[in-house]
Amino acid sequence: MLKKIIRTILPVICFLTVTTASADVRFRMTSSGDMTKETAAKVEKNIAALLTEIDNAGKQGRELNFTGINIEPNAAKRLGQWWKRFHFVCDRSSYATKCLADLQGYQIRGIDITLKPQTAGYKQQLDRQLNISFDRSGTITGVRQALENQEDVQKMLNASNAVTDMALRSEILKFVEDLRCYYNERDTASLNKIYSEDALIITGSVITTKSSDGSKFTRDTRYKVQSKQEYIEKLKRILPNAPHVKIEFDRVSVVRHGAKPHIFGVTLHQKWDTGYKDEGWLFLLWDFSNPNAPQINLRSWQEESVAARDGVLGLPDIFIP
Repeated sequence: MLKKIIRTILPVICFLTVTTASADVRFRMTSSGDMTKETAAKVEKNIAALLTEIDNAGKQGRELNFTGINIEPNAAKRLGQWWKRFHFVCDRSSYATKCLADLQGYQIRGIDITLKPQTAGYKQQLDRQLNISFDRSGTITGVRQALENQEDVQKMLNASNAVTDMALRSEILKFVEDLRCYYNERDTASLNKIYSEDALIITGSVITTKSSDGSKFTRDTRYKVQSKQEYIEKLKRILPNAPHVKIEFDRVSVVRHGAKPHIFGVTLHQKWDTGYKDEGWLFLLWDFSNPNAPQINLRSWQEESVAARDGVLGLPDIFIP
């Protein structure tokens, strides 16, 4: 009799165990822009499905399963690569946020997550934010870690004075986040694509020298002008062999060229750590002639103290014929 009772209740116990291990994450848009109600509903359902899968996979310690989620193959591949180093879980069971338009579609920003590193020795911030982009049909095109300082990002977005300018700034922000991810993921193939073939690259390194008696240290910044090919080849040597790669961007500002509206100057503060560490300011001259594949024509770096003394390089300092 006891065995019969156990056989009867065991499937129920197993079912309850499975259902309590999984939970749906709800998502809604507080503002959906120019989307139709049907598209907005599709987007909300698709993002909710993605967040639910992320949360459940993170809690269960398994790989992601994109079945039933409308996501581009390349976006799924990149998220899967990130997942190998960092699982993460959603901080809330329900999210509500507005939708931002960009040139290729839309973005949802500010999804709070908690990282669960898959390697020992991780000492960086665990509380992060997730940004999700999708096209006009509702297909997810990218899942990215947000930049560290979201207050700076909001200031950059608020600086726009028109709907079209806001869309361009949102698009630029998406590519800035991608650029940082390419470095952190050691993805030199994507870095090769985002820099134009004739891009001018100005890099620098800080050399610290100790006096012969060990009583004094001097710092010297050495700059080097490189072609895109030279720069990418150097990254191919450095990034795969670095003990770790941690690149952070913050204090982002964007200026649009007055006579050439497809040209933007992007200035941001960078912390570089690949074993070798430095801090400084990046200036990127970004050409959005092809909004589907914008390219960087100039990348210039200034060491922190040099930028403080001479001023941070910006679009007004660049002559564009």
